[in-house]
Parts: sequence; structure tokens; C-alpha cells
Amino acid sequence: MNVRANLYGIFLLLSTLSVNAQDAHEVLERASRAMGVDEMISIQYKGTGWVGAVGQNFTPAMDWPRLELSSYTRTIDFDSMSSTEELVIEQGDYPARGGGGIPIQGQRHRTYKVRGDYAWDMQGDDIVPVMDKAEGRLLDIYLTPYGFIKGAMASDPTVIRRHEYGEWVHVVSFIALDKYRINATFSEEGLMHRIQTWLPNPVVGDMYYETVFSNYKDIGGLRFPGRWHQHHDFDDGDTLPNVSGGDHAFGLENITDVTINVRGAELDVPREVRRADPPEIKVEVTELSEGVWFMGGGSHNSVAIEFDEYIAVFEAPQNEARSLAVIEEIYQLIEDKPIRFIINSHHHWDHLGGLRTYVHEGATVITHDYNKTYYQEVLRARPWLLEPDRYSLFPLEEWSEGYVFETVKEKYILADDSHRVDIHLIQGLNHVEGMLIAYLPDEKMVIEADLYSPRPSNANRPPNASNKTFYENLKRLKLDVETIVPIHGQPTPMSQFVEYMGE
Repeated sequence: MNVRANLYGIFLLLSTLSVNAQDAHEVLERASRAMGVDEMISIQYKGTGWVGAVGQNFTPAMDWPRLELSSYTRTIDFDSMSSTEELVIEQGDYPARGGGGIPIQGQRHRTYKVRGDYAWDMQGDDIVPVMDKAEGRLLDIYLTPYGFIKGAMASDPTVIRRHEYGEWVHVVSFIALDKYRINATFSEEGLMHRIQTWLPNPVVGDMYYETVFSNYKDIGGLRFPGRWHQHHDFDDGDTLPNVSGGDHAFGLENITDVTINVRGAELDVPREVRRADPPEIKVEVTELSEGVWFMGGGSHNSVAIEFDEYIAVFEAPQNEARSLAVIEEIYQLIEDKPIRFIINSHHHWDHLGGLRTYVHEGATVITHDYNKTYYQEVLRARPWLLEPDRYSLFPLEEWSEGYVFETVKEKYILADDSHRVDIHLIQGLNHVEGMLIAYLPDEKMVIEADLYSPRPSNANRPPNASNKTFYENLKRLKLDVETIVPIHGQPTPMSQFVEYMGE
């Protein structure tokens, strides 16, 4: 049993000293009978609903933006711990503001698979190994009502009884994958009300994860919840100022079909997935001009700029591991100068996951004024037990008191005799509020994120709203640009962007 994860269960353990595992198994056996798990080897359910783009809200105070889930099919084989999720996603009637590819044109088909320690996606007929996602997808089997009951019955569960929402309930808890404490709440009848756990996240640490089940119906011979409502992280909407309003992540509301013991549920792991190596972090360094380096090699880039007495870095994306690899390369390029500033383009989680790493390194965060309150919360000492980062293990004296921020409203300048960097706000954007770009006037170079991503997969797509807004802002700011340096993609001549925009 993992001691760090079990810290979450202290409140349960203290209150269950007089309750033995037999009591928990009695609750689980009643739930198994009530929900039809006794004879279940596999299950497939279909429906429609919505999906939230977690970490991609328009402002930190808003909920995760939603997309319509026009088709959803989940197939699970419990003996082999196989799962297939098939989703068809479209924009629907939801507002086209926020990240995560919004707005979506037409439909997007996504297929996610896992068996044990192997995970892969299907892109058409192509198999794409994603070994780093296997643990999360395997855990997600236990986070279904039926997977939880089976997992808890095969484990050493504990139970408490309490009164909530006008009824007595039992809360059963067990440790999954030697790491994750999962709690499930059952009615006296044996129906599951909710399930909760915590997941490691590079932005907020141990992120709360909860699914609420309601509207039980008799479907396919089962008592099946007709509504699934999932949260990722907490909603601070009732607390002013609203630091982070994002939490609603998934809703399955129209169940059309449920089948147990389906054929073909057990997956065979493709040969190319078995042979796939875990993803490695690569940092490919390109000198764009004297003292300016492009730190590529992955899906997200950073840019390092050398000043006379310090280094500034534009963007800390993804996670600590990526940021540590970039920092190591920077210190090999530039000796005996500290990273004094980390310039953050915007608050979306894929661009924020390494921020704590740079702050731990001693950097001051340059971000838009909109983000300061939220980032202070990101830097607070909330739990980081599942995957501790350096910031949590060796916290700074200042914590989140505000001394590590320089905020931008419209423009901010970093300059000395070696370089000048003008940081500008992009106005009128639907992707995010508070987007910053960096312009190097001597190099005639602009560094940007999510505004223009020159990748082969985008070559034949027409310009989107972010491309157009970026173009209009370059003209509004009267920036003389020869090179665009994107956080996604490779440095590109401005002339190519102008051609792409049709001028």
C-alpha cells in the first residue's frame, strides 16, 4: 500500500478502526447484486452527452469549455483489464471560446485503447502507441461503477457509514494500482452515488476527480446510471475572487444501449505497441540569432534569450520533466547566468505545466495581469503527494506571496545592451484572455503560442479565428516581423504566414 496515497485515507482509517473488511465486502456484495455485477465479465455502454476541455478555459474563472459528444461507446473487459473508448465530438451549440481545438469544424473521431500496461490510440487505421497514458486509462476502469466493485472486492477495502443528502450511505475505499485511493458512496439499496480519487497533475498537483451517478434505469437487465457527471479539480465559483472556475469535465446523459459479456471486448495488444519504447524527452537546440535559442524537439517549444547578466525564457510548457530538460540544455549553452525571467504566454495547462519548475529555479514570472491571482493559487502549498515536484519538496521562502510576478496589461519591456524584448497583449482573441507575445525588434522576430502553428497537418486548413486575430494584431502593433517563432511547430518566415493568410 502506497504511504503517500494513503494519506488521503487517514480520515477513513481513523474512523474505521472498529470496522473490518467483512463489513466492506457485505456492502460490495449488496451493490454487486443490485447493479448486476455478479455475472459480469465485460460491459459495453453507449450514449451521448458532452466533454469538457480540461485546462483550456477562456479565463481562469470560467468553467472548462464544452463540446458536444454526439456519440460515445465504452467497452470494458474486466478479466484482461482491456478498455476501448470511442468518441465522436463536435462543436454543437456550445460557445466557441477557449482552447482544446475550439471551435471544431465538423466532427472529430477519437479512439483510446488500453490493456494492462499498454495503451494506444487509433487515428483512422493507424495505431499510435501512447505508453505514458497506460496507467491513467487502467485506473479509469476502476473509476466506473462496475470496475470499482470488482476491484474493491478483490482488494482489502474499508467502509464507513454516514448521513448525507437526507439518507444513510456507505463509503467504501480501497487502493488501486498500489497508488490511488478510490472512494465510492453507495445507497442502502446498493446503488453507487459517486466515486472519487485524486490524480497527479503538473499544474495543480493532486487533482480531485469525481464522477456522480444518478437517474438509475433498468437497461439491458442492469440497474444502470442514466446520468454520469464528472469533475476534474474544484469549482471556486462561490469564492470571491473566483480563482479557478474549471471543473466540469464529462457528461454522459443519454444512454442508448447497455450490453454485458460482449464478444470482442478483450483486446489484443498490437505488435508495434508491445515493441514501443516509453516516450523520451528530446530537446533540439537551434540558434535563431546571436543569444537567442529555439528549444524544440517535442510538441511544445521554448525560447531562451541571453541578456548581459541573466537569461529569459519564453514558455514553460507541459510538465516538470520537460522543463528540467530544457533548463539543463540552457545551462550548457549559457554558463554562470541565472534564469531570471520566465515569460508565460497564457494560462492553458499545456503551456503552464513547467511554471513551478522555473519559479523553483529562481525565475520571476512575467504574465498578464489577469493571471496573477490564479498563478498564486498554482504556487500554493496544496498537496503534491502522488508525483511530488521540486517546488513541493523544496518550497521557496516566499511561496505565493506575490514577489515572483511581474504583470503585463498592454506592454512590458525587457532590455539591456545585448537584447530588447517587447511583450505585447493580443486583443480580441477567442482562444484565451490575456495572451502575450514577445517581439524582438533587432531580430525582427515574434514568439507566439497557439496563434499560428505551421505544421504539416495544418497546411491545407484554412486560416482560423486565432490566425486572423494574430495577423490583425501584428498590423495594429505595427511590428516589423521577418520570422515567426511558434511554441507549436518550427520557425517560419513571415512571408509564409502572409501567403497562408491569402495576402
